[in-house]
Amino acid sequence: MSKPDRFHALDAARAFALLLGIVLHATMSFFLPIPAQDVSRSATLGVAFYVIHVFRMSLFFLIAGFFAHLAFHRRGLRAFVKDRAKRILVPMTAGWVLLAPPTIAAMVWGLSRTFPDAPQAGAEAAAPQGFPLIHLWFLYYLSILYVLVLALRAAFVALLDRSGALRARIDAWVGAGLASHLAPLALAMPTFAILYFDAAWPVWFGITTPDQGLTPKLPALVAFGTAFALGWVMHRQVALLGMLERQWRSNLALAAGLTIACLAIVGPAPDLTAPTAIAGGPAMRLAYAAGYSLSIWYWSFGLIGAAMRFCSGASAVRRYLADASYWLYLVHVPIVFALQALLMKVPLHWTVKFPLIVAITLGVLLATYHVLVRPTVLGEILNGRRYPRRQRAALAPVVDLPRLPLATPIAELVNVTKRYGKTVALDGLSLAVRPGELLAVLGPNGAGKSTAIGLWLGTLEPGDGVASVLGGSPLDVHSRLGVGVMMQEVTLSPMLGTREHIALAASYYRAPLTVEETLALTGTEALAGRRYGKLSAGQKRQVQFATAVCGRPRLLFLDEPTVGLDVQARETMWRTIRRLRDEGCAIVLTTHYLEEAEALADRVAVLAKGRLIAEGSVDDMRALVARKRISCSSGLEIDDIRRWPGVVDAVRDAHVVHVTASDSDTVVRRLLAADPRLSQLEVKQASLAEAFTEITKEAA
Repeated sequence: MSKPDRFHALDAARAFALLLGIVLHATMSFFLPIPAQDVSRSATLGVAFYVIHVFRMSLFFLIAGFFAHLAFHRRGLRAFVKDRAKRILVPMTAGWVLLAPPTIAAMVWGLSRTFPDAPQAGAEAAAPQGFPLIHLWFLYYLSILYVLVLALRAAFVALLDRSGALRARIDAWVGAGLASHLAPLALAMPTFAILYFDAAWPVWFGITTPDQGLTPKLPALVAFGTAFALGWVMHRQVALLGMLERQWRSNLALAAGLTIACLAIVGPAPDLTAPTAIAGGPAMRLAYAAGYSLSIWYWSFGLIGAAMRFCSGASAVRRYLADASYWLYLVHVPIVFALQALLMKVPLHWTVKFPLIVAITLGVLLATYHVLVRPTVLGEILNGRRYPRRQRAALAPVVDLPRLPLATPIAELVNVTKRYGKTVALDGLSLAVRPGELLAVLGPNGAGKSTAIGLWLGTLEPGDGVASVLGGSPLDVHSRLGVGVMMQEVTLSPMLGTREHIALAASYYRAPLTVEETLALTGTEALAGRRYGKLSAGQKRQVQFATAVCGRPRLLFLDEPTVGLDVQARETMWRTIRRLRDEGCAIVLTTHYLEEAEALADRVAVLAKGRLIAEGSVDDMRALVARKRISCSSGLEIDDIRRWPGVVDAVRDAHVVHVTASDSDTVVRRLLAADPRLSQLEVKQASLAEAFTEITKEAA
């Protein structure tokens, strides 16, 4: 993904899969004759190759599917396709042009040194059987899977599941399967069937690497397509990651046991003279295919669960390696193959040469990544952004986009009507909010506040009239990319930590704050490492607020944001809200705490029965009510005061009399005349709460 803050655990697991590819290719010359046959042979490295090859690419495609679903729903179809073209198709095509010649040359060199007396045989072994995709085949298959999943999704939604009920049922099945350890059994079945019934299956190599020819190979397409599809579905239920975290030990134990059983059947090294044969006949072939297919899924689930358990927090080292892993994997093969060919006849033990090959490769590639890739356009293509060599330590401004002119609304409802059957929720409502303005939308229950917000968020469509957000329709995903939302009813995964929730929310935006900047801005540093499910109600609201503002929103919706907060947390949130507003963010606030609106709002809109009944500044709202509050210390009888002209109400609190008056000047003069000992006289403008009560009462 292209954002600086993502799921740390999944990012680490994906980088692990890519970096293991370097290790896997570095083992080959020590137990295979390709790309070169080293004088020091190693069954240990053969077993390492086997184990890594079982799960590596399925793990990668599972995570790729998860992030593909995230990117698709974050960006929309058009932007998703554009992003994948930039970050997948460009590296695939440009990478092939640059890397295929040295990769093939290194392999030919190694084979010619391995078979010096039969150079033609070496050349034949190196000759591609079809178009040589080399190790970039994974980008080719990713592109195929992107096309397939988008086409199948469109057909599925249009023909079978317009309401979303079937998708909800699928989600329930997936969740139940993962909870019961039965999911691998179902997920392994397609791969098992393909492998078992494939007479040409080279059993020791499992899913054969599809690096030759442009026609998709069925075993790879089925196995990796299943993983990709599950990742796509899992992003719909992020809480499933927590389930995998709880099962990581059992899944890894099952994976290890199945892999050991498989190795016991086929041996620690491949039989290149009879690659499709298994001793024991059809029954043993059945057992091996089943065990191998199951081990793929237990390894994938176990490793993701372990990553969730140990790599969920932010780490600068892991973050750097995760960013670098794409470049390292793309470029490593010609270097590894050339080093294997160069060192193949050097009389050193494999325990020296193997780590030397890996170390030299990583050293060269990390140096080139840091200097030539990370701060350049290459880094922008591979990582989604450039990292300047020197980062400013200061907190970035919350809103770095130029302000629109004050007269230009950033969000607007124009003569909007919305009905639910015979019930009119909004009746010709026109309302707008401008950059750098906090609009408090007030009204009794059923006034239409939630419906108005829903129109702006694109969750509802108007029956009549026009709703616009950031210059476009709220139904357009591009118009919503600058919007932050904190609703009153929010459900977040209890298994994820505060950092992960912020990172996930930030990944939906083009240029978000970093996690650390968000924590500092919202005063939630103390909650950074804690799981959401362990937080109090008020602390959960603070995390929800952090996820709403992490994307540097130009337009922010806050629905009862301070419910459940203590005084200190409320003041911290108020300070942040004021800062956002002062730096150009337009904010729409709904609250039942009228003193909150009074303290924060630049403008107040009062709704009743779906209509706008009052609009203006806080002072304007107060001025709509002629009443004033008079307080004094007096011995006068309350019942007598209540009968005076101009008095709306009068109450006594100990020795203090509180009078609500529609004609305060007349009442004050009469109080002074009636009680010569009157003291502590104070006259106040009506509060926003009183104004709200009076205005809505008149509209009732």
